[in-house]
Amino acid sequence: MLSVTFDFGVRLDAPVFAVLNDEERALAVRFIRHKDAIGYAATRTALRHALAARVGLPACQLRFERDSAGRPRLAPTQSAASAKIDFNVSHSEQHALIALSVERRVGVDIEIRDADLNWRALAKVALAGSEEVRIATLRAHLQLDAFYDVWTAKEALLKALGIGITREMTWFSVLGGLNGEPMVRPVDECATGADGLTEFDAVWCKVQNGYAACLAWSRYANDSLAAARGSGPSGSRKTVSWRTGSGYIR
Repeated sequence: MLSVTFDFGVRLDAPVFAVLNDEERALAVRFIRHKDAIGYAATRTALRHALAARVGLPACQLRFERDSAGRPRLAPTQSAASAKIDFNVSHSEQHALIALSVERRVGVDIEIRDADLNWRALAKVALAGSEEVRIATLRAHLQLDAFYDVWTAKEALLKALGIGITREMTWFSVLGGLNGEPMVRPVDECATGADGLTEFDAVWCKVQNGYAACLAWSRYANDSLAAARGSGPSGSRKTVSWRTGSGYIR
């Protein structure tokens, strides 16, 4: 997993963003806020460098497309490795996370913890009933952090599954796992995606103070979920960093 930190003092025409194509540049300049434009450009640049290192092609030459569900992927005709690698990105304020795997479907989410967020107002669309009860029993200063943990886990899982947040997230639960890790289980077995959700695992990630994050991955390899069982995406707990102004990945 790759961690990206944005330098909002960098201009969009800086050499560090030279690998972006015309479409990506056009999208970046459409953002109203400069920091949103930099966040998008930096995340996309870091993604290109990370993928290029794995498929053996120049970062500027990578081509992307979307699958039938609208999920972005590398165009598989570029190289044999392009068809095998899966990736997912998320960014919030000054930081982004990029998940990569050559064997698993992956999803990632990072959110800045807003101390003023009224989590109870979102509970009816984001939490299963058991989760709302569990969070409400915590001490007041722990409730908001617990809500953000649930939110990031659910978003990461839905992104890995390929359906995204298209409706309420009350149909499955992630709280109650051993050692404080997510335990993924459907509450509504008839919900769209419920049959595939149990084939995914997740782990909350240690990230910058004031942020919550989660990584999710398919338990079985090769997207069909039919290969031998594994422990997670290669390097799932190893994080490297990339900074906007540096032009390289550490």
